[in-house]
Amino acid sequence: MKKALSIVALLCSAMFVYAQEEQVKQEDYYELSLEDLMNIPINSASKKDETLFDAPLSSYTITKSDIEKSGATSIMEALRLAPGVIVREQANGMYDIHIRGLENLTRTNGSFLKTNSYTLVMIDNRPVFNHGLGGTNWESLPIDLNDVERIEIVRGPSSPLFGPNAVTGVINIITKRLTDTSMLANVNVQAGTLGTTIANASVGKKFNDQLSLIVSGNFQDRDRVDEEYYNATTGTYVPLTTLFPDQTTRDERYPDPSRSLNKWGVNAFITYKASENISADLSVSHQQAEFQKIFVSNPLSDGKTDNTAFNLTLGIHDLKIRTSYLSGYALDLRTTVPRSENDYTVADVNAEYDIKLNDKYTLTPGLSYQTVTFDDRDYVNPGAGVIGLFNAENTINTLAGFLRSDLNFTDKLRVLAAIRIDKFSTPDEAYLAYELAATYDINEKNLIRAAITRSNSGSFMGYNYLDIAGAQVGDDNLDLITVDMIELGFRSKITKNVQLDVDVFVQDVKGLTAILQASPTQQKFFNVPTTAQQIGTTISLNFVPNDKIQFKPFVTLQKTETSDLPSIYLDPALPSPPFPPVTYNNSTHKYTPGTYGGFYFNYRPSTKANVNISAYYLGEQTQYDASYDDTDSSTPQYANGQIDGKFIMSAKASYEVVKNLNVFLNARNFLGADTREFYAADRTAGLYTGGISYNLK
Repeated sequence: MKKALSIVALLCSAMFVYAQEEQVKQEDYYELSLEDLMNIPINSASKKDETLFDAPLSSYTITKSDIEKSGATSIMEALRLAPGVIVREQANGMYDIHIRGLENLTRTNGSFLKTNSYTLVMIDNRPVFNHGLGGTNWESLPIDLNDVERIEIVRGPSSPLFGPNAVTGVINIITKRLTDTSMLANVNVQAGTLGTTIANASVGKKFNDQLSLIVSGNFQDRDRVDEEYYNATTGTYVPLTTLFPDQTTRDERYPDPSRSLNKWGVNAFITYKASENISADLSVSHQQAEFQKIFVSNPLSDGKTDNTAFNLTLGIHDLKIRTSYLSGYALDLRTTVPRSENDYTVADVNAEYDIKLNDKYTLTPGLSYQTVTFDDRDYVNPGAGVIGLFNAENTINTLAGFLRSDLNFTDKLRVLAAIRIDKFSTPDEAYLAYELAATYDINEKNLIRAAITRSNSGSFMGYNYLDIAGAQVGDDNLDLITVDMIELGFRSKITKNVQLDVDVFVQDVKGLTAILQASPTQQKFFNVPTTAQQIGTTISLNFVPNDKIQFKPFVTLQKTETSDLPSIYLDPALPSPPFPPVTYNNSTHKYTPGTYGGFYFNYRPSTKANVNISAYYLGEQTQYDASYDDTDSSTPQYANGQIDGKFIMSAKASYEVVKNLNVFLNARNFLGADTREFYAADRTAGLYTGGISYNLK
């Protein structure tokens, strides 16, 4: 903690030194013009700079202004400002995040299936995916809100544009760069209830027209709301001493039971523009975190992460090359069998070239390569009874080729088409992903769009190479999950102050995987015949009556149906008797809430004051879990899985006391809605902080 705070303090000192050296203007998050508020930029929808209104896919941008005004305390919480995103809190500052859902489709097969596995998260186009079991370890991100320029969200399958794992969508976090200003400096410090302290700072300088540098640091420390832990056997929450009577076991599994999250990170962003057509952008980062979250089983497990990464992007005329390398350590489960502790590396390179046939037609061919290695051999000792998830070093390589086209056939009709083939080393298969999206301008104020896409997941270490002393094993020849989607959309500039965005989508899922009893002594990963279909709509509005008020409500309504869900997770090839027969049924999947959404309301009564109120709503849902039978409603475990609808209100009020220096009061969940949002996790509570922010640019 002292090390992290020292880094932030050093950056703060540098900021004030820079402020004395140069005359700079305020980085004004509050005084945006009406035009700025209505014309939000995005790049991820087509890999081309455009406004949200013109984007060919369902998409949304959370701007740095939205984040600063709303009072969101982390990148994870800020995603509650976006339509179509499901954000569930597991513990103070720890969240599970999905785009549109489609998780846990095999329901009670395994607790690890409940968390997000199919949404691709990136930082400046660098995937930060968890290749162990899929999803994103949000606590391992090195950046914080002070680094964010905007967060771009693409809803729906997007593998043709971004590669495997963009199955349900993409969250691309774009970090700040110095463009039209000579320097940047900001600091934000807040503290309050639930033992929460948050601090971050950035300082940057543009040395000349070619070279600029930004350095940042961030720190978070948060306590849990609860003191008790979930006992899956009894379906009750009990003291840790009851769950683990042996003190040695308690100390090993939970070094700090009161801590929810303690993390820090440092980053450097270097931009060099040699000429108008040649540029380089390098980011380097390091982070460490200790946390508690739901991992492969209940209850909350204590973990650690430590990683270092770089990401280099080169632009040479119409050629773009991006390469990155990540070296990390993860401890997710402190048990002896299994012990989830490993080192890992991820390296990738992506190259693409824009062929501009003319002003209206662009073709972009490209190649991509990624290699991922997990190694847990240094942390296991079978002779002493410490068995890991893998007990080996394993590598998965992926080679891909793709072609993207952006075709403006007329002034009204635009077509975006993309095709991608990924060849995996494990399984030894190639997968085809494609996308065809079109927009048609009815007139200057109304646009319709349509998209047909197919995306596949990546290949996960756990599904292929799991080997817990032969009792649970993987399979290196599994089919990967695939999602097909048809989507229609409509956007309208109803007036100069009101924009409407509506999309309707149908998604079909196949290639699901579950861990089945393969013999009396062994469980193994298999593909199951279960499929799913999701039908839904998302509606969002941007209302800016003047430059003092902005109101953005949004809602998603959807329903998911599963087919051929097994009655029991046994290999159907096992003889019956003595094993029970496996039957299959169709039913409504209630893990994803049928209704979710919220609103963002901002009021700036004067040039010095700002008031923001935001809300987030999750409808009722069923949190399926491996610890109970979802056909038996009489158990406390089943009752714990029935999650009521929840309305979360948050607010922030800020005031500029002197030039560039703002004080603020921040209230997250100020109505105190305390019901659990995630099975076997902590209750939630109101978080109240006060702080200061100093912004120069």
